[in-house]
Amino acid sequence: MKHKTFAEYEDELTHACESALGMLLRAFGTLAPTLRLVGGLVPRYLTPEAPPDVPKHAGTTDVDIVLAIEVLAEKGKYNKLSEQLKANGFSRVVNKDGNVSSWRWERKVDGQNIVVEFLQHTDDPAKNARAESVVDEGVSAMQILHAGVVHELYLEREVVVQLPDGNGKAKVAIRYADAIAFILLKALAFDDRKTNKDAADLIHVMRHAGSIENLAALYAQRVKEGKHHDALEQGLQALERKFCDDKDIEGFEKEGPAQFCAFHEIGEQGSDERLLEQRNVSGLVTEFVTLVRAHAKA
Repeated sequence: MKHKTFAEYEDELTHACESALGMLLRAFGTLAPTLRLVGGLVPRYLTPEAPPDVPKHAGTTDVDIVLAIEVLAEKGKYNKLSEQLKANGFSRVVNKDGNVSSWRWERKVDGQNIVVEFLQHTDDPAKNARAESVVDEGVSAMQILHAGVVHELYLEREVVVQLPDGNGKAKVAIRYADAIAFILLKALAFDDRKTNKDAADLIHVMRHAGSIENLAALYAQRVKEGKHHDALEQGLQALERKFCDDKDIEGFEKEGPAQFCAFHEIGEQGSDERLLEQRNVSGLVTEFVTLVRAHAKA
């Protein structure tokens, strides 16, 4: 569930998500290093809170994991992941109609039901947001356009997590989307889902994961390397559609800046305060896209 405003997110729920992530890594055992964390928990590691320079991030209500399907397929003799998940306290999510999911699992942590969503790569827009089984493992993963970039564009950090159910604390190595992968995937997610939270996550990372000049230079470097060129270009186009000027709409009037301000409840709708921040957000994204395109041509 993605709340519409910053105020609806709670630190305790984000901490519970981190605990669930720790148990998930235990469940995957020797396959844990193949997992990649994406989504709303990533800014916790990508842009650690450091007031006043780096403000607190809203947090998250779930855990999004990209699976390396080709690696799982090679592990045919590995215990079924579904059995490993159940042994570590996870169960399949049952929706309000009684249908059981195989790509969404949940675990109770400190009284909270934390949902883990398994995702996998596709480069076919027609398959985007369609679940597909993981071979011989009793688990499915939702296909997400270009999610596989995180298998190469990632960072790793060892963190201490409080495991649920009295299992104590553990040091776990978390591999998560780097700033470039995060911007790319969040831009595509916002273009697709158009939620306030996606816009807010995107701008938070663009503002606080280093200077906009350095981010743009790194993004352009990835474009020039060529391997993920199409995905990165689609990310830039998504940013332009939702945040930048075009012949019909000024960038600050578009969905991206407006929904960012709505999430943070900045001023009243139409107020000078909100319009100024919408212009700031549009200006930031416009500067980023302009710099990326300039560096990519150099």
